[in-house]
Amino acid sequence: MSKNQEYQDNIEQRCLDFVKNDMNEKDCFGLSNNQYVELKNWLNESKLNFNNNKFPDFVFNDGFIEHFSVTSSLENRKGAKQKRESTVFKKNSENNFFSNLDNIEEDILLSRSHGRLFEEHTYFNIVNSIKKNWVKHIESYDKNISTSKHGIFLIEYIDINIQTAVARENEPAEIFETYRISVDKHLLNWIYTYKEKIDNLIFVNLLLPSIEVIRIDNIPELIVGISNVIYAPTLGMETHKYVGFKIMKDNI
Repeated sequence: MSKNQEYQDNIEQRCLDFVKNDMNEKDCFGLSNNQYVELKNWLNESKLNFNNNKFPDFVFNDGFIEHFSVTSSLENRKGAKQKRESTVFKKNSENNFFSNLDNIEEDILLSRSHGRLFEEHTYFNIVNSIKKNWVKHIESYDKNISTSKHGIFLIEYIDINIQTAVARENEPAEIFETYRISVDKHLLNWIYTYKEKIDNLIFVNLLLPSIEVIRIDNIPELIVGISNVIYAPTLGMETHKYVGFKIMKDNI
């Protein structure tokens, strides 16, 4: 197994383990008690698909789980803009720090901080990311799945740059610190068209953390109660702090 594949497997397993350990009934929308228990059993029975070149990521008796990540950052063929820029910024920050450390005298403590503002995240970006990745994995489903009765898409939102406000009549607005797919009426209507292939959608944010589980064939009942929803970006800054001490080799 390549290091890249092992790294990806670890990401997928960590996300699944989080759902196994933290999911409870309040996180579920459109599931009956029996369906909730059934889903818990599927999650606990699931095993990594060791045929790494094929869909899906995890399998269980008569079913599968496919994991993919989405972002509210701008994406192109190279992936998420923020992720690419963060990698470059972190590398440049480290190089700058070690260059300064090399040029100071011994026995001096050096401390440096580097920061940059994130670009603006948008609701438009995350919806596009979800749809694009969803269609891509449905295409893999069509190529590789013929007998599975139960399908689960495990979607990991890798940012915390979209807030959700849900307003209900005669009640204060409820604010969530992340994007909430369970109140996105327009996107849920789109997802509902795939009800014959995918049973459950699990939407996860490990940074907050947050879990939403949606029974796709029950989406029409869910969206009836959805009121006014506002999605807004949050401003953020990425910072890296480094502290080092240079000593003479004779003292090592």
